[in-house]
Amino acid sequence: MERLLFLDACVRGPELSRTWRLCQRFLEEYTTLHPQAQVCHRDLRESLPILTGELARQRDGWIARGEDDPRLTPAREIASADLVVVGAPYWDLSFPAVLKVYLEWSSALGITFRYAEDGRQVGLSQARALVYLTSAGGPVEGQNYGFDYLKALGAMFGIPHAYCVAAEGLDIQGTDVQAVLRRAGDRAASLARQLAQEPMCLHG
Repeated sequence: MERLLFLDACVRGPELSRTWRLCQRFLEEYTTLHPQAQVCHRDLRESLPILTGELARQRDGWIARGEDDPRLTPAREIASADLVVVGAPYWDLSFPAVLKVYLEWSSALGITFRYAEDGRQVGLSQARALVYLTSAGGPVEGQNYGFDYLKALGAMFGIPHAYCVAAEGLDIQGTDVQAVLRRAGDRAASLARQLAQEPMCLHG
């Protein structure tokens, strides 16, 4: 069964978040075509503790001893997902802090990446793609640093493909917000169809 991990950093909640609407359009389209997909919805408003130096040391110990502490869940989720979908609004050129906390916990040596004998970093995630869905009050204009970071981190974890759909300019006076969201939703649905039709063996 395909495992789809939905990282929900839509901190305003389903009632107010415009990014949430994009996420739902993508997920509905994808699961219509892949009804057998198991969707794990991770609400990042239920925040993990900030990863301090002491907690990082403890985490290394849990992994080395083969312990299964709940705080290793983010790394295990990223490693075992077939498709990772991230929903995060465009905040301060990036994304809300709750997503960064989750990603720091997911970056675990021995679970999401390792080092080869020659020093190369090798990703351990089986995910075939990462999808980043976002909305912005103004124009992104090549400053989508949140997606740039996720794309690079995904590559570090071994995720070979990353895609972004953004609804931009939503707070600019005179913008037809519903039309912008509708067009972005259509792009999200098109991407969902594209990924649903690709073979599961794409990762490699």
